[in-house]
Amino acid sequence: MNITEKIDLRFPKSLAEALRLQAHEQTRGKLLAGGTDLMVQWAAGVPIPARATSLWNLPELCAIEIFDGHLEIGAGVSHAFLREAKQIHRHVPALIAAAATVGAAQIQARGTLGGNAANASPAGDTAPALLVTGGSVLLASLSGVREVPLAQFWTAYRQIAARPDEIILAFRLPKRGKAVERFRKIGTRQAQAISKVMAASRILIQKGRIESAALALGSIAPTPVRLTAVEQFLAGKKLTSALVAEAEKLAQATVQPIADIRSSAEYRRWASGRLVRDALESL
Repeated sequence: MNITEKIDLRFPKSLAEALRLQAHEQTRGKLLAGGTDLMVQWAAGVPIPARATSLWNLPELCAIEIFDGHLEIGAGVSHAFLREAKQIHRHVPALIAAAATVGAAQIQARGTLGGNAANASPAGDTAPALLVTGGSVLLASLSGVREVPLAQFWTAYRQIAARPDEIILAFRLPKRGKAVERFRKIGTRQAQAISKVMAASRILIQKGRIESAALALGSIAPTPVRLTAVEQFLAGKKLTSALVAEAEKLAQATVQPIADIRSSAEYRRWASGRLVRDALESL
């Protein structure tokens, strides 16, 4: 039997209609956007929900707005659309680079930024790049819209800080300004690889000193993580080769990596330090 034949699949034509479906106790179910991960899970035997609500192509979720100090990127924006939205590339280059590593062209065309975040996989490519912006997630419900800092959004493995009646509306991301961003991903091959470790950074240097540093890792823990100890260590210091070496060691000493089928904890610890070194040396 076709998967969709087992689900009461709803196709709301507006965000308001989708919110009403989620709010109703008898119809609340799984949210489905591009389906690039959920459909694979269901086909592999993960329990299929009785109900699902498709958010694909809802106009309210597909907008990108540019303000003076920040962007708002709709949760329904696809990875392919992010790559084509040249007007935002200079503001969040690490996010654009991360979007380019999500699967192949077909996956990028269907997969959405909101879906990648809501899936809450430790290996979600866009999570570290979102984290280093210091931005937030806008969650919509019939009660209104509330804002949750990205640092508090991923609460545990495959868990997010959204209520069952809420839908991810958009991501509010501060522009990088004069800071430099970088994204690197380590996988078993150059394309269509689930990451072993990945890193994103946003670092501001003024007069040879590090004014601020945001460093985030993915595929290293049950949730994406900020390297706050390394960030605090770097703040205010002059960028030298000795500082880079110390930051690498500190990252390796402070991370608590997981081990799974893709990589050992020991390798992830070593690679975490090397990615921090790469981010600093690229400056």
